Amino acid sequence: MKSFKWAVVLAVGVAMGFAGGVFAAGAKKEMSISKAEDVKWTPLDPKDTEGKGPSVSVVFGDMKKKGAPVGFFLHVPADGKATPHTHTSEYYAVEVKGVEHNWDGGANEGPGIAPGGWWYQPGKQVHDNHCEKPTGECVAFIYMPNGFDFQPAKTAEKPAEKPSK
Repeated sequence: MKSFKWAVVLAVGVAMGFAGGVFAAGAKKEMSISKAEDVKWTPLDPKDTEGKGPSVSVVFGDMKKKGAPVGFFLHVPADGKATPHTHTSEYYAVEVKGVEHNWDGGANEGPGIAPGGWWYQPGKQVHDNHCEKPTGECVAFIYMPNGFDFQPAKTAEKPAEKPSK
């Protein structure tokens, strides 16, 4: 009798697995297309009610879901600069429009990255970004395999002034 129960449990498990596979196959997404003029931009900073700062358009994933892959377009206004910061996840970026700089956050911005150029940014590494003003706004496609976050880099505190004698 015990072997019969196990056979039934096994048969039900196989049937449920098969049904789940069929259901998942039937839930495939349809092809989708978005023309450039139909792209919806959302300010990266929720406090930016005028839309003057960086904005994003999510292609896949969820910007608020930690640890999950996300791909998005990042729009930066001409002469926009992020200030030194880090992200938990590494990321890959491809410049689509404008000329952008990505560097270690020091004084030297390094070379500009024009459309078609790309960069890789290790996670947890302080860096900065700047969109060159003469080229107009910048747009880059960003892929973050472990989700999005933005953490301003800690800056060195100024030493306390010595009291005068």
